[in-house]
Amino acid sequence: MIKETVINKAILMNHFSGNATPLQKKLIEEWLAISENVEFYYECLNEWENNNAQFIANDDLALDKVIAIKNKEEKINLSQSSIRMFGRKFAVAAMIVVIAGVTLFLGKDAIIYQSVATNYGEIKQVTLPDGSIVTLNANSEIKYARFNFSNKTREVMLNGEADFSVVHTKSNQRFVVITNNNLAVTVLGTQFSVYNRLKRSEVVLRKGKVELNYTSVNNNQNKQLVLKPGDKFIKNDRGTDEVHLLNTEDVIAWKNHDFLFEGTSLAQVANTINESFGIKLIFQNEALANRKISGTFHAEKADELIDAIAQVLDVNYKKRNNYIYFFE
Repeated sequence: MIKETVINKAILMNHFSGNATPLQKKLIEEWLAISENVEFYYECLNEWENNNAQFIANDDLALDKVIAIKNKEEKINLSQSSIRMFGRKFAVAAMIVVIAGVTLFLGKDAIIYQSVATNYGEIKQVTLPDGSIVTLNANSEIKYARFNFSNKTREVMLNGEADFSVVHTKSNQRFVVITNNNLAVTVLGTQFSVYNRLKRSEVVLRKGKVELNYTSVNNNQNKQLVLKPGDKFIKNDRGTDEVHLLNTEDVIAWKNHDFLFEGTSLAQVANTINESFGIKLIFQNEALANRKISGTFHAEKADELIDAIAQVLDVNYKKRNNYIYFFE
């Protein structure tokens, strides 16, 4: 059984700065073997890293070094009789430390960041620590700092599609949405939507103003663009485009489980259904895949949307597992 060790914030900050004594390092190691201390450790680490941006902590490397030094020292100092006497206790303690360490360091992101995700067909509203509201479309995920979210720049990482209603803070902290397609949306207004799936990103501004920072597809240069209400920005493998929209509310029809199509090909509809419900559509031929459909369809389940589309286009379909086969 590992004894409880008292470690406070001051000792941890000193440790992160590289000034901890060998005894303190040993105590911290024992202290971290107690699962209840993990969250406090990373809360302090997150605070220290925010105040010491020039240093990038590599906890995995540090853990490897500690284990390597421990193994080397034990091989040199322990006699065969000591190993027989203390081997079992040391093995148990070492196992607990290693298991706790692996869990601790592999789960660092899960502790530092809050993650919220939606399943296929699910729409969820999330209130951020600053009071801003994010509505997540189906099959989407956001991550944001669990601690001190409103202290500096408010950053939200998005994979999927979401609508943002951002509150203003007294100290004017920036609000930035970051995607994995090298696109950063800095809020200068309040209401906007971001779509980020595969190799395509879209930003639609409904109210206020946003600034986009992105990497040009053509020359790989960093660029900036400010959108005004009604603007739609598209970034994909082929390049970028800015489109002015007449009705930005159509872009967030999905918040009410509405699907809006305007001269949309069935192939494009298939992508939407796959992203929203995880179901793949297969077409009898290319001509059928290129047929166009227009209208607004309310559907909370994939079957509702697929049945409505089939009726409008007067086509047949068969369902097998997560595949839908359309034929005439």
